[in-house]
Amino acid sequence: MSSSRSSSRSSMSSARCSRSSGTDETTNSTCTDDKVNFSGNLSEAKAALRSHHVKARRRACRDAESWRAKNSQVAEYTAQYVRSLRREGQPLRIAAYVPLADEPGAGFLLETLETDVDELWLPICMPDARLHWSRYAGPDSLHIPNPRLPVSEPVGPGIASADCLPRLDLVIVPALAIARDGYRLGKGAGFYDRAIAEARSYVSSQTESAASSMPELLGLVFASEVCDSVPHNHRDCAVDKIMTEMGVRNLS
Repeated sequence: MSSSRSSSRSSMSSARCSRSSGTDETTNSTCTDDKVNFSGNLSEAKAALRSHHVKARRRACRDAESWRAKNSQVAEYTAQYVRSLRREGQPLRIAAYVPLADEPGAGFLLETLETDVDELWLPICMPDARLHWSRYAGPDSLHIPNPRLPVSEPVGPGIASADCLPRLDLVIVPALAIARDGYRLGKGAGFYDRAIAEARSYVSSQTESAASSMPELLGLVFASEVCDSVPHNHRDCAVDKIMTEMGVRNLS
């Protein structure tokens, strides 16, 4: 990754990964944009907010024309942002994922991105609940390894997050909701938090600053899923910027 991209942005992201107190498993936060209130146990708070957003997406999917338009807009704005990262004479390497039918960019994201980058890496879910990564080589390079979970992945073998992510310029991260400070609500398995933590741990063992060699993290959600706050603790990693069907949003 180009040294010109190792800015204070990365330092802020690294700090957001660990600033919450050590073992505190309680929360008292509000997602005011969605009229969802939660207080008490962290797991229960996350589950309540997760259920809310899953149901909201299912309702939104019923309007097929509007849903398709929003997904197309997310993909196009994401591609525009990716193009803005290119530096003359340097390869552009990013990681993304194959959106499910109810996720932003569904049906458009990979097709829109693949012509704008030199390397596009996609995640492979490993049995130990960790992510490995493999180069995308077109639709024929994808398969669904588990019929019970309709998640498309590249055919392996892949490489570990610690070996892949530090050399990239951008990692596009899925979410159900993202707070204005960058903390995201995932689906509960912790794949991305674990992958980012592994990469940062490896980089910090090789250099003085893990932040200086980490890629930017871009979270994808719909505009209605940007919240005032989401419940989180010290294991949750924040994104650096938010992308919606309205375009890119800086953190506040």
